Amino acid sequence: MVVANLVLVALFGFLVASFSTAVVVSRLVYRTDVRTLGSGNAGATNILRAFGWKPAVVVLAVDVTKGYLPTLLAPRLQFADMPGLEGFLPLVAGAAAVLGHCYPIFAGFRGGKGVATASGVFLALYPTLVPVCIAVFVATVAATRYVSLASVGACVSMPVVLAALRYGVGYDVSGGTLFVTIALAGFIVFTHRANLTRVRDGTEPRFGS
Repeated sequence: MVVANLVLVALFGFLVASFSTAVVVSRLVYRTDVRTLGSGNAGATNILRAFGWKPAVVVLAVDVTKGYLPTLLAPRLQFADMPGLEGFLPLVAGAAAVLGHCYPIFAGFRGGKGVATASGVFLALYPTLVPVCIAVFVATVAATRYVSLASVGACVSMPVVLAALRYGVGYDVSGGTLFVTIALAGFIVFTHRANLTRVRDGTEPRFGS
């Protein structure tokens, strides 16, 4: 029953996030698929470059919500006794939501890169620490104008801060939470591997260019 419960919340997170916001907005409003434009990514940044800031804000907000709601609601889907494991439900739902956003079953498994949805997961787990990620993002964009690099830096900053709080000041961070946030950050690096290569080579488009 415990395994079934974990599978249920994983499916919930994956299916909710499989609603590919960028694809839906581009098809319904602009009669095209955003994945055929710009970077080919189904995310807010590519929507911004292709259609402007208004639809990009909508896509960003919904994509963040796709990570936030499954993580927040996962404990309510508990139907089996899970002594000592209750905290894994939001972690599993959140991780599955990020996967669902990147590989959406309703959009041919070609989605975004997971940053906004991972931000929603972090917002549900540790809302007071999200401003640190935002500060890292803004500072990196201001310094480099690379949105991809800023996105990676923002996601990586969460497990770094959590580890510092846990091992430095004894903050109550479970090992499972730390592991999942590290895994999510590593996954975000993986989805941005082509961008990071272009940053290294100096061919990555800069914000505003």
